[in-house]
Amino acid sequence: MKKTLSLAVVALTMLVCAGAQDAVAPAPAAATDPAPTVAAVPAVPAPTFASASSKRYAVWSDAGTDDAVALATTLDGLFGVYNEYFRFDETALKAALTVRKFSDKATFDAYLQKVIGETKDDFVYLHYPTVERSELVIFDKASDEEFAASLAHQAFVQFLKAFVPEPPLWIREGFAVFFERTWLNPATGTVAYAENQAWLETVKLLKSQGRLYTVSELMMLASEDARAGLDVFYPQSWALVAFFTGTADRRYNRFIWDAIGRLSADATLEQNQTTVHDFFLRWHGQEAAESDFLTYLDSQKTFAELVTSGVQSYGDKDLETASKSFTQALAKNATSYIPHYYLGLIAYARGDYALAEEYYKTALELGSDAPITNYALGINAYASRRFEEATAWLQKAMDGDPEKYEVKAGEILTRIASDTL
Repeated sequence: MKKTLSLAVVALTMLVCAGAQDAVAPAPAAATDPAPTVAAVPAVPAPTFASASSKRYAVWSDAGTDDAVALATTLDGLFGVYNEYFRFDETALKAALTVRKFSDKATFDAYLQKVIGETKDDFVYLHYPTVERSELVIFDKASDEEFAASLAHQAFVQFLKAFVPEPPLWIREGFAVFFERTWLNPATGTVAYAENQAWLETVKLLKSQGRLYTVSELMMLASEDARAGLDVFYPQSWALVAFFTGTADRRYNRFIWDAIGRLSADATLEQNQTTVHDFFLRWHGQEAAESDFLTYLDSQKTFAELVTSGVQSYGDKDLETASKSFTQALAKNATSYIPHYYLGLIAYARGDYALAEEYYKTALELGSDAPITNYALGINAYASRRFEEATAWLQKAMDGDPEKYEVKAGEILTRIASDTL
């Protein structure tokens, strides 16, 4: 859960400090809230860049050719995922999309200070009137997860503005967050979309506080109003995109795809927002759409809510309901050991010892309490009469927490010794 929340904070930082830039010439002026101007940046050696070209990108990296090639591959994969939703005509691109990567934040800062006279806390897309001059500027991060989220977010902004320079704000930021968990799977070498619900808890809290904009208001929000109401605008934009793409009501699904098709590359921000807003009202009544949106939010469960529900159902011995809750929780956060551990307990209770062992081992890898999980693995191995493995797991449980498991595990070990005589 902590990772999910940290990425949500990173995402909000990206909107405030690394939002898309719009330029006339020569240096761009911020289209979203600019970061404070930095008085001075320590001098750092100018990096040497290696380059790589792909189907859609021109990538520069100071970490060498291999890094540039790998990044270009990832970006092409991201582009493909984005365009599964937007269906833009790629032949309309007049030039490759430029991405410049720095190995550290210091050289990133020095470059931005030189180019736009200020630094940013996160990745930034510098947008000029032509694609050739525009570029996405990024830097390496200690956390691969945060790097992937920042890249997916800002690469989407670059993608969208390459085709529609002035898209509606809620579409730009809503989809940027929507795609944040899209990442390159090193095992398969492919980029795949994953649902991002990092802001669900925040949106539900805003709803309970009566702070959400109406759908109509959100669609027409001006840039200065979006900045002023950033704590609501940002998560609600994601929520609206999630509603349109995820609801079972096909009328709303069809609206978002048709709305994208009505965006114009030559229109101003106000014109594009008005076009989408008016089209929306032709399809849906404001009150009905508002009610459907809020009902959808109520139906969505956070990871924490699903875990709490699952634990309650498991305690009530309702294995079917518990399994559904933990399976849904796992889909939202596969890096938490909790769903894996409880699904292991459920599989054990159902007599599926092989599946239980798989879940337990994954939970152990993800940081579950070692003694309790080793004990569960030992009991599971004993139940399937794999006595040698059971002995090893139970011994680990005893070694890890003698006070808690010496007696309990000792009793099973005594049975094993008796059964093997």
